[in-house]
Amino acid sequence: MRAAGKVDVERIRATVGALVKAHDLPGLAVGVVSGDDLVYAEGFGFADIESRRPQDPALRQRIGSITKTMLGLCTMALVEEGKLSLDDRVVDRLPEVEFQGPAETLAIRHLLTHTGGIGEAPTMDDFLVPHDVLWSDTLLTQTMRHAYPRGISIEATPGTKWAYANHGFALLGQIVAQIEGAPIEEVLHARIFGPLGMTDTDCHDRPHADLTTGYHRVPSDDELDVMALLGRDATAEEPVDGVNIRGRYQYVRPRAAGAVQSSIIDMAKYASALIRKGGGIVQPSTFEEMVSPHWCPDGRLGSVGLTFFRKERFGRQTFGHGGGIVGGWNTHITVVPEAEVAVLTHLNLSFEQFSRVEGGVLQAVLGASGRELPAKLPVAKGILESACGVYEPSPGHLTNFRTTRGTGLVEVSERDGELTLRARRGIWRRGVPMTRATADDPTLFVLDQGEPEPPLVAFTLSPQGAVDGLRFDRLVEMQRVRPRA
Repeated sequence: MRAAGKVDVERIRATVGALVKAHDLPGLAVGVVSGDDLVYAEGFGFADIESRRPQDPALRQRIGSITKTMLGLCTMALVEEGKLSLDDRVVDRLPEVEFQGPAETLAIRHLLTHTGGIGEAPTMDDFLVPHDVLWSDTLLTQTMRHAYPRGISIEATPGTKWAYANHGFALLGQIVAQIEGAPIEEVLHARIFGPLGMTDTDCHDRPHADLTTGYHRVPSDDELDVMALLGRDATAEEPVDGVNIRGRYQYVRPRAAGAVQSSIIDMAKYASALIRKGGGIVQPSTFEEMVSPHWCPDGRLGSVGLTFFRKERFGRQTFGHGGGIVGGWNTHITVVPEAEVAVLTHLNLSFEQFSRVEGGVLQAVLGASGRELPAKLPVAKGILESACGVYEPSPGHLTNFRTTRGTGLVEVSERDGELTLRARRGIWRRGVPMTRATADDPTLFVLDQGEPEPPLVAFTLSPQGAVDGLRFDRLVEMQRVRPRA
């Protein structure tokens, strides 16, 4: 552990220790960066349960989709150099890829913001086995034509719908690699890792002696439900400690979307570059554009910049990204630009409740209190009269896969003048009260289950003033499709 600066070490240590114990986590490594300095770094629990190897911030983690932010910086460096434009059409840059659907307007900016109409699987032929297109038991080096033999479906007109798209970043990685004339792993080293002195970081996606062991859990009821929906059976696996199951190493097929390995020590150098608005990788003005809102349907909720997600957390504006690897690992980087602070969280477990763990770490670092709700406010009459009913996302099997898996259909019901939201799956499955978030906004609600950072949800209104949809702070939008039976 390095010496602490302006952070409350004992508060962080006590909080993280409690989180590890409460959730039976295998191991957790935390880092706090202030300006150019790693002011706190510590490991808790085990990097490998069976051998009792302690977790350590110097050990490697598979950081998953945080890779996308690094690719975004490389992309914007090429834009600065005049080698690429955000408005360049993907079909012109990748003529070898076969697209189905309205691909003619698909541009680089859509790939950077997950608004290209690309879904969790590249085509409906892959819908039942989407993970087979994202993961592999062998290390693959493929051309785009071989990686996507059936092409890629554009399910919604680019720029009209947000849906997280790993395959969009596979396209972007190929474009960047072609312009640079080198594999994406070499581009990332030349543009990011080398200049920042990240000597223990790479995008080769190979097992490593210093890599923490990944673990996962037995499938939850929701996961079993989704598996049944997809016609798949659960595999019987034995936990090594009564709770955590050792995972097998599966390779990331689209390397540009999530293949980087790094440590807290190295990621602190990356976080410092983000705090310094690009750290020489791109110009400060370019970086400001990257962390500005580029997809923001509702300014009260979260938004996305050019790869970075933006959100108010514990009363402060932040940007960052998470990463999840099947097998598994969960990782997050959060930057609080006003305070020039970044928080790094590395968990060697694929865990559905990782957001609560990461949120608890961030709260401890900031010394923040939970969301303060106003005294109980009555629901506005117009909302109460029109909100009840069933909600679903706009059409699209591929672009709705994560929403279908995470929540499914959502129902809002009323009893004694109060609203409850219930989801088909997930943490709202048994219903959660909808509480007015502020006195001056009748459409903004909190889904309060006693968390320090409860999610927000907002009703949208028709021109006539009746509720016609829901927006969640994870950029998911749903339409009211029928009243409650």
